[in-house]
Amino acid sequence: MQVEIKRLGINGEGIGYIDRKAIFIANALPGEIVEYEIIEDKKTYFIGKLINIIQESQQRVSPFCPVYEECGGCQLQHLKYDQQLIEKRELIIQALKRYVGSLVKFGLVEPMIGMDQPTHYRNKASLPIQYINNKTQMGLYKPGTNHFVAFERCPIHNEDINKLYRLILNQMAKRKIDASNRGGVIRYIIIRKTHHNKETQVSFIVTKKDSKVHTLAKYLVNKLEEVKSVYEVINTDFKSRDFFTKRMTLLAGDEVISESLNETLFKLKPDAFFQLNTKQAQKLYEKVVEVGQFSKQDVVVDAFGGVGPLAFYIAPHVFKVYSIDKEKSSIESLKQTIKSNNVENIIPLLGDVKTVLNEQKIKGDVFIFDPPRTGLGKAFCDFLLKHKPKKLIYISCNPSTLAKDLSELLKIYEVKRIIPYDFFPQTSHVESLTLLTLK
Repeated sequence: MQVEIKRLGINGEGIGYIDRKAIFIANALPGEIVEYEIIEDKKTYFIGKLINIIQESQQRVSPFCPVYEECGGCQLQHLKYDQQLIEKRELIIQALKRYVGSLVKFGLVEPMIGMDQPTHYRNKASLPIQYINNKTQMGLYKPGTNHFVAFERCPIHNEDINKLYRLILNQMAKRKIDASNRGGVIRYIIIRKTHHNKETQVSFIVTKKDSKVHTLAKYLVNKLEEVKSVYEVINTDFKSRDFFTKRMTLLAGDEVISESLNETLFKLKPDAFFQLNTKQAQKLYEKVVEVGQFSKQDVVVDAFGGVGPLAFYIAPHVFKVYSIDKEKSSIESLKQTIKSNNVENIIPLLGDVKTVLNEQKIKGDVFIFDPPRTGLGKAFCDFLLKHKPKKLIYISCNPSTLAKDLSELLKIYEVKRIIPYDFFPQTSHVESLTLLTLK
C-alpha cells in the first residue's frame, strides 16, 4: 500500500493518513510517497514499516553514522539539518493546535535557534559495555529491544569522549576486565567532559567491587591529565534506568570536576545534572535574562533549579533567587557553588517546589521552570493560578506537555514569546523557552 507523508511525529517518524486514521512510519519524511506495511493496529492509529520510497523528498540525505538505522539513538540524520529546524518548530505548532487551539497565535513561535556545527556537541555519554564478537565493545540498545548495537565512535558525542572510551576498552582488554554479560562486573561506562574547563569524569557502573577496576581508575588519573575524577557505582538493578545509587565510591582523583559558565565556577559530581550541550545552554540562559526584563526588586523562584546555572545568570539582575530542587546532591552542589563564588542573593532550598513555597510562605514575582519531560502537571499549574506570579518563564523539553500546561495557564496568563532551541541535533528532541505574563 502507498501513502503520502504529511508531517513528522514527536519521535521523528513520518505521519500519513489512511481514511483519517494516522499511520506512523519511521524514516519516512514529509512530502514523500512511500510504500508501507502495517505492522500494528493501535485502534486510534497504525504503526507502519517503510518498504520503499516511491517519491523521495528533496530534503532527504544519507545518514553520516554507519549504524544510524540500527542504533536508534538519533532519529533525523536522514533529513537535511536546516529542514530539521523547520520540522521541529512545526512540532511545537502542532502541539499548540492540539491542546491550545486559537488561544495562542502560532506566529509567536519564533524560528528555531540551531547550531553552526550540529555534530560532536554532547559533553556526556552513558554507554552500555558488552563482550561480543570476541571483544569488549561500547554501544547502545536498539529502542524497545535488548539488541545491542556496537559502534567504534558516536558522531554526536564530543570526540574526546569517543577517544577515551576506546582507550578504556583497550585497557580493559589488556587487564582482562570483562563486561558483565561475560561474567565480569562492568555494565556501563559514563564519561562527562566539561566544555570550558576541559576536565573529564569517568563513572564505572558495576555489579560489585573489583580490584582491577580500582587499578584502572588510578591508571586513568595518573596517565591522562584531563581525567580528574573516577568513580565506581554499584548497581545490580538491571531493570532500572537510573545509573546512580547510594553505593557510589570515588576510586581516584578529585570528588568533582569543574565547569565555568558566566564567570561562575560549578563543581560537578557524577550524579549532578548539567546541560549536555553547553553551547546551546549558554544561548538559552542569556535569552532568559533578556526576555525576563528583571528589576532589582524582583524575587525569582527557580523551580527545578538543579545545580543552579540559571540562578547564577539571573542573580545579578534581581533582589533574590530561590533555587529549589528535590535532589539532595544538586542542592549540596549548589551550596558549594554559592560559597565558592561569594554570591549572597541565591537561597538554595531542598524539596518539592509547592511544599517548600507553602511552608516558607514565599511569594515570587517571577517563576522560572525547567521541568522533566512530564512537564508541570495540572496540580502545579493550579498552584500558579492561585498565587499569580506576574511573569512565568517556561523552559520545556517536550512540546506536548508544554502545550497541555499552557492550556491551564492561559486561564489567567498570555503567551508573549515562544523561542525554540535545538539542543540535540539529528534527534527528534525539541527544547523551547516560553514567556508568559498575567493578563
